[in-house]
Amino acid sequence: MIKFLVFLTLIQSATFASEWSHKGEVSLQWRRFDDDKDISTEDTGALVFTRLETVYESEQYRHVFRGFARVDQKDSDRDFMALEDFYFSRYLDSEQKWLALAGYKIFNWTATEAFHPADVVNSRNFDSDLEYFEKLGELTLEVSGFFNWGSLSFFLWPRFQKPQFPGNRSRLGFGVDLATPQAVNGNDIDDEWVPQGGARMTMMLDDGDLSFHLIHHIDRNTPLVGTNDYTFNVLANRFVPADVNAFRINPTPYYFKKTQAGGTLQYAFSNLLVKFEGAYRWFQNDMTILTASGERRPLDHGEVAMGFEYTLPINIGAGDTSLFFEGGGIVGTTKEERAQLGIFQRDVLLGLRHTFNDIMGSELFISVIHDIERDDERLYNFSYSRRLSDFWKVSAGFRIYDADQKGSVPLGLESLDGAHHVLINLNRYF
Repeated sequence: MIKFLVFLTLIQSATFASEWSHKGEVSLQWRRFDDDKDISTEDTGALVFTRLETVYESEQYRHVFRGFARVDQKDSDRDFMALEDFYFSRYLDSEQKWLALAGYKIFNWTATEAFHPADVVNSRNFDSDLEYFEKLGELTLEVSGFFNWGSLSFFLWPRFQKPQFPGNRSRLGFGVDLATPQAVNGNDIDDEWVPQGGARMTMMLDDGDLSFHLIHHIDRNTPLVGTNDYTFNVLANRFVPADVNAFRINPTPYYFKKTQAGGTLQYAFSNLLVKFEGAYRWFQNDMTILTASGERRPLDHGEVAMGFEYTLPINIGAGDTSLFFEGGGIVGTTKEERAQLGIFQRDVLLGLRHTFNDIMGSELFISVIHDIERDDERLYNFSYSRRLSDFWKVSAGFRIYDADQKGSVPLGLESLDGAHHVLINLNRYF
C-alpha cells in the first residue's frame, strides 16, 4: 500500500509540479530528567526530529504527504518514523458536495485542551505529553458530503495501526519493554488487518459547532497489559502465566474491539468559549487477560470533559491572555475501576496562555492538572516559545509529575512520579 501511494505521489508531482507546495522542519530537542539514581534508565535525551509536508491542490483534487522521523543519540528506543497524513482525495461532483479520500490520515475530533474522550481514532506515540499524545496516521477510506448545515462522513479503517510505546530505559515508560500490541476481536487475536468503520456528522451553529460520531473499531486508549496464556495453579491457589519471565519483563498490551458513540460542542459567548466532549464505549469482552492486578476484562464506560476558555477583555502588557478551566472524568464505573482505566479518571485543569503579540510571536503557557479523586496527584507544565527569525524558533519549559505510589501496583499518574524534566527545542523551518 505504501509503495503504491509513493508511486502515485511521484506521478502527480511530475505531472502537476507547479501546483504542489512544500514545507518542513528540522528540530534539535533536548530534555533532562531529575536523577532517579537508577543506572538502567536514561535521564538525558538528545534527538533530531524532522517533519516533511507536501500538498497538491486543484479544483477537484487534494493530495497530502506529511510524515516525521526522529533519532535519539541517547535512547535508541525513541528512534521512530511514521506517516501522519498521506492521502489522496477527489471531489466526486462539480459542485464539490461529495469527497472521496484514501490513505493515511490524522483525525482531530476534540474540543478540549487536555481531556479528549471523543478523539480516539488514531493510535498514539506514548513517549510524548499526556495531554496531547503524538498521533500516528490511520489508513482510511472516507466518503464525505458537505451541506449548508455541516457535513456527514463515512469511514472504513482496514488496518489496526499499532501504538508506539517507550522502551524500558525511558523515564516516561513502564520500566519494561512491552511486547508487540495485539488486537482482540471477540475470542480471537487478530493481526494488524482488522475491519473497522464509523460515521461522523458535524453541524455549524451561529457561534459554534457541534459533532456526533458512531464508530466500531479496535480501542486505542485503554489496553489490558499482561498475557492471555495462563492457567490456575492449585498449589498457589491463583492464576499464573505460562511464561513467567515474559509476563514480568515483556508483557503484551491487548486492545479490544469496541463500539463508541459520542460528540463534541464548542460555543462562543463573547469572550467566553464553552467546550464539551463526551463518549460511551461498549467492548467485546469475550477474552480475559491476566494482568499484574489479576484477571481482567475491558469495562464498558463513559468519559466526559467540559471546559471554559476566557479571553481577558483588557490587554496585560502588550498581548492577549486566555484563562482555561477544564474538568474530565470516567463515569459508569467504581472508583477502583476508574483508577485502572486511565490517568485522567477524575481531574481538573487550570491554565493560562499569554501571547505577547510581538514581532517574534512570543507565547507563554502555564497549566496544572489536579486529580480530585486520588490524593496528591498533580502534573505541572510551563513552556515558553519565541521565533528567532522567519525560519528559526526556540521553545523551552519544564514538567513536574507529583504522584506518590499508594499501593503495590502504580495507578494513574503514579507510574510517572518523579519524572520531572526540563526541555529545550530549536526548530528550523523551510
